Amino acid sequence: MNILSLTPATRIRLRFRAGALLVLGSLFLLPPALRADEPYARDRDYDLQHVRLSMRFDTQHRRIFGEVTHRLAALRDGVARLEFDSVDLTIESVLLDGKAVKSETTAAKVLVPLDPPARRGQTYEVTIRYQGRPKRGLFFVLPDKDYPARPVEIWTQGEAEDTRYYIPIYDYPNDRATTETLLSVPVGWETISNGRLLEVSDSGDGLRTWHWRQDVPHATYLISIVAGQFDRAEESWRSKPVTYYVPRGSSAEISPTFARTREMLEYFSDVLGVAYPWDKYSQVAVDEFVVDGMENTSASTLAASSLIHPLMAGELLEKSDSLLAHELAHQWFGDLVTCKDWGHLWLNEGLATAFETVWEEHAYGADQAAYSIWEARDSWLRQTRLFTVPIVTRDFADTDQYQGNLYGKAGMVMLMLRKELGPADFYRGLQHFLEKHRAQNVVTADLVQSFEEATGRNVDRFFEQWIYRAGAPKFEVAWTYDEAARQVKLAVTQTQKVAGDVPLFRVPIEVEITTPKGRQLFPIIISQAAETFSLAADERPLLVLFDRGNQVLKEIHFQKSWQEWVYQLRHAASVPDRADAAVALREWRDQDAAAAALGEAAHADSFWGVRAQALLSLRRFVGPSARDSIIAALADPQAEVRRVAAEQLSAYKGDALVAERLEKALHEDSAYLVRTAALDSLVTLRVKDVYDLLLAALNTDSPDDRLRARALSDFGILGDPRATPLVREWSEPGKPLSARPSAIRALGRLDRKNTEITRQLISYLSEPIRAVRAAAIWALGERGDLSAAEPLEALAKSGELFEYGESSAARTARALRNAAGRTADKPSPAPPAQAVPTTPTEMRQTIERLERENAELRERIKKLEERLPEDDN
Repeated sequence: MNILSLTPATRIRLRFRAGALLVLGSLFLLPPALRADEPYARDRDYDLQHVRLSMRFDTQHRRIFGEVTHRLAALRDGVARLEFDSVDLTIESVLLDGKAVKSETTAAKVLVPLDPPARRGQTYEVTIRYQGRPKRGLFFVLPDKDYPARPVEIWTQGEAEDTRYYIPIYDYPNDRATTETLLSVPVGWETISNGRLLEVSDSGDGLRTWHWRQDVPHATYLISIVAGQFDRAEESWRSKPVTYYVPRGSSAEISPTFARTREMLEYFSDVLGVAYPWDKYSQVAVDEFVVDGMENTSASTLAASSLIHPLMAGELLEKSDSLLAHELAHQWFGDLVTCKDWGHLWLNEGLATAFETVWEEHAYGADQAAYSIWEARDSWLRQTRLFTVPIVTRDFADTDQYQGNLYGKAGMVMLMLRKELGPADFYRGLQHFLEKHRAQNVVTADLVQSFEEATGRNVDRFFEQWIYRAGAPKFEVAWTYDEAARQVKLAVTQTQKVAGDVPLFRVPIEVEITTPKGRQLFPIIISQAAETFSLAADERPLLVLFDRGNQVLKEIHFQKSWQEWVYQLRHAASVPDRADAAVALREWRDQDAAAAALGEAAHADSFWGVRAQALLSLRRFVGPSARDSIIAALADPQAEVRRVAAEQLSAYKGDALVAERLEKALHEDSAYLVRTAALDSLVTLRVKDVYDLLLAALNTDSPDDRLRARALSDFGILGDPRATPLVREWSEPGKPLSARPSAIRALGRLDRKNTEITRQLISYLSEPIRAVRAAAIWALGERGDLSAAEPLEALAKSGELFEYGESSAARTARALRNAAGRTADKPSPAPPAQAVPTTPTEMRQTIERLERENAELRERIKKLEERLPEDDN
């Protein structure tokens, strides 16, 4: 799964439709119900062998009618009843081996009695007829009076334990079954499910029944049902169908989004030595998906937000490849082999995340992949709550801590293992793991054993340190040169607090020393709290690099002069080392030479990410030289660099030249991500004609309404009361969903004392569209009106929201009540708990923080939202 998992911001340059609630796996990336309360695998009374499901839909009442037949075998003597997970489903009848039986229904189970009790190996066939209006697991996206043209979509999302909301079934990953799905839908609809399409037959009454069959056993959380009005395109790979489905009317986005799917299939099959294992591969984009992507067996479901508008394709670095690669990698890691319990979920998510980078290296080059890992490292290190929690953990009380490790850290750790073993042994070990455990459940020990059996390499220490223990090394590093001995003395201290699960680390490090005669590499092993290494060097070094190329997950403080950082920025061979130097030079604001070096790098470095980091550092050097370097970057050939430049110019208030160049970028740049960044900066600078610029942007058509949505968002940030009637109008039902959520959020900042606006926002909480509700929740929190607390609490308890929505609504209500309590207790106003955002970027970061109780996602979105339009939050 991906809810914008580890994937660094540079890898996802997507546009997001208003119907999506962000998640990158792939990203794209996190089990929405990792609040699941079964961290250990269950005892099993039976082996579920085959599931045959028939289902039809009542869209008017959002109701399902189903019949499921389970074929199973008892695993021990004396089993007196069969238990199936079932929540909020009305059970109409139960047959046991064709005979009616009296079952019992609890809040969480259907209990089928066995009389006499089962013998080990005895087989049964249980048929359950039922109906229900699922609040989880299965979702309806439907047209209504305000949006009559919306395509009908019905889709499922089973991970972690939500299949029970639409099928009475064994709903835990430690069992696998073949599945059969028969879906009766109106003529003209498409359906997608697991496995092969056997036939489509007429069912009468304007219905057709689609019959799908998955012949290789898989976990029940990977069952997929998608039905509705979709456009479709099909090709093939090695004689297997490869099919793409998008909401009706979006066919132009199929090619820009999915163009490299077959190449991914080929590359992953080759590098793993295990061919893609399923009968077909479908990728289905749906509106309002609750995560970014989900790896349902042979049929990944993706948020329609991942689709790429043809007019945007040229400015997005990797399009949706990161998400697509993540979900495809899951077809091996997670689907072909599946974690036995959620404590070992990293085997699914960490390996899928690592393969985002494997694909990135192949398709976009080593520099791009190295930069993404560099960003991922910094993202993980900023999430201090992750530091004390191991990757393998069964403490699900704090999902913030858990998820950031099983995606981000685990992905980086697997790439570190590839470096330590070498690519050949790394992929040989994974091939053995997949072949040995094909169609089985696994735990971490199975992967450890597979590497040893396939390569002869003992990886126990590596897994103990990085997977079963917590944290990462924090290094304090300094070097001196001994002229007499002609040696570099490298002093290394591990400064992390060694306590709990955080160990003293043993890690291999590559030290590179550059002298006038060239570069020399010294492999060393760090294993002590404090060590000094003597490394030969005939002359005083020009540069010393510790962990050349950022190979190890670590935090480091390397004591260097500004001159050495400048040399590193100009001459280091690897992108991460030059990026590190660009960041380090931010602290040398009193050195004109440092500013000059950053300006040079912002213009001349061969890699766009280093140029971007140099621009971010130049913002600290407010002055004519730095300003001119940033302005010059508005002509960079890479749109992402131009975007960063446009954002950094927001530091130059009252500068007429800056305002002029930003307006030029707003009107003339070919990339919409640059134009929206320029608009943001003009608002931050409060240029004299900014209101008129926003009006013009509001009335400008653009792909996915990027300019219009950003203008509406920026009206809220500007706070000009003239915008209030206009923004209110754009917030109303019926306005395009590509822009409306931005208007709703903007209302949170306008005319805050107007209770009529608060009532208007409260009314939006009752709408079924997820993005509208999310925007209204945020806006009500921003307004601070206590009258919104009760409606927010009611919505949080209604069961109509997904987890993130529930958390956001409840947290916002608490904040409103707490603020009111502080006001009542203390006549003088208390300072806000968090700083009020003053720029568009800060506002977007605040939105994501309020919408998700997920530290990893919060850090990733912090970067991602700098690159995305406001309506996408």
